[in-house]
Amino acid sequence: MTTITLSRFLLVTILTSAVLVSGCVSTSSKPRQALDPEAAYQQHIKLAMKYIGTKNRDLARVHLQKAAQFDSRATRTQMSQLHNGYALLYQMEQEMVLAESHYRKAIARDKTDSMARYNFSAFLFNQGRFKESLKEMALVSEDLSYERRPQAFYIVGLCHSKLEQQNQALESFEKATQLTPRFAAPYLEAAEIYFAQKRYPRAKNALDQYAFLARSTAKSLWLAVRLEDRFGNRDAASSQGLQLKNLFPYSKENLEYQEWLKR
Repeated sequence: MTTITLSRFLLVTILTSAVLVSGCVSTSSKPRQALDPEAAYQQHIKLAMKYIGTKNRDLARVHLQKAAQFDSRATRTQMSQLHNGYALLYQMEQEMVLAESHYRKAIARDKTDSMARYNFSAFLFNQGRFKESLKEMALVSEDLSYERRPQAFYIVGLCHSKLEQQNQALESFEKATQLTPRFAAPYLEAAEIYFAQKRYPRAKNALDQYAFLARSTAKSLWLAVRLEDRFGNRDAASSQGLQLKNLFPYSKENLEYQEWLKR
């Protein structure tokens, strides 16, 4: 089974927060008025997220510590944001026990904080804790106002797939692409499941959708080889195999392809 990590999806969430910071930093030489405590708190949180997104741990920690100075006046939502920031920082530093502790504190402070719950689910997924990850991400996917709902459904699908609940996985991948038709990753995962179920026309359709939206990967090319072979298109299978060998010579998929050729 293909190993999947969710660091890319986690990072996008962080950078979404970072974008908000750009409007808060002034380049003017005029003296700035002191921010009120709530505004100062929010600015430190946003700057911390920006520096987490750029992997600047030291500056991220500085701004989290400054935000923490306002904790006596912070709302539950703001405290959730603070703990989410610390969780991401500790996760970056491979302090997994501390990261999990802060994720749980974030969610305890504000059960409606879908960003914290999303990040916690991705954290659990990367640790191979798929049932726990599924439980958290299923709740995120129900938040109709959360902007990363398609990605949430995608991760729900990955969890189902890891738990060998393939039909539920397909349903989740379909929901992800219904919300964002140009979201490529779910098509490839669905194609893999359809192929394993011997539903080859559906697998081909899903893989074609992926190929239209994204660049080839070792995984997509290896699947294409096997699909074309199933349909009796030996020349097309050889062409896809050559691309796999040339573009990804050291991938495990190419090793599997080389063994497959010896049949």
